[in-house]
Amino acid sequence: MTQTIDKPIFGGLEDYPVYKISEKDSNKFALICDSTQAPLPFMMCIEIFDVDGATPVNEHQQAIEHFYVLFGKGKARIGDTDIDLAPGAHVLVPPQTAHVVQNTGSTRLYVLTTMIPDEDFSNLILRGIPDVLDEEDKEILRHLLK
Repeated sequence: MTQTIDKPIFGGLEDYPVYKISEKDSNKFALICDSTQAPLPFMMCIEIFDVDGATPVNEHQQAIEHFYVLFGKGKARIGDTDIDLAPGAHVLVPPQTAHVVQNTGSTRLYVLTTMIPDEDFSNLILRGIPDVLDEEDKEILRHLLK
C-alpha cells in the first residue's frame, strides 16, 4: 500500500514536541516528523543524551533504525559490534538486532534518529513525559543549523 500526504509538513526547532519515554530515562526525543502528522511510514527525531546517558538495550521487529551523529561523542553496540560515534558518524541497525547507544563524551550527545517503519515508536514517545529543549540544547542545535 502506498502512503501519501496531501499537504506539506514543515516546522522548525521551536515546533518540535519533546518527550522522555519515562522519568528515569537519560535521553529525550525532539520529534521532527511522526505518524500523528500524516500517515507516514517513518519517524524522525533528534535524540538528546545526557552525559553518561544511554538507551536501554532494545530491538525492533520490522524497523530499520538509522542514527546520524550531529554533536558529541558516544558508542553504539549493534549486535556484537561496538562502534565509536562522533559528528558525521552514522549507524544503520537491521530489524531484530539488539542495540544500544551511549553518550561517552563530556557534553550531551545529539543524534538524528529515523525509524522505518515507525512501529508505533512515535506514539510511545508521545505517551511519555513532556520535556523541553533547554537553552543548552537550543544553542547547540542553532549552531549546527548555521
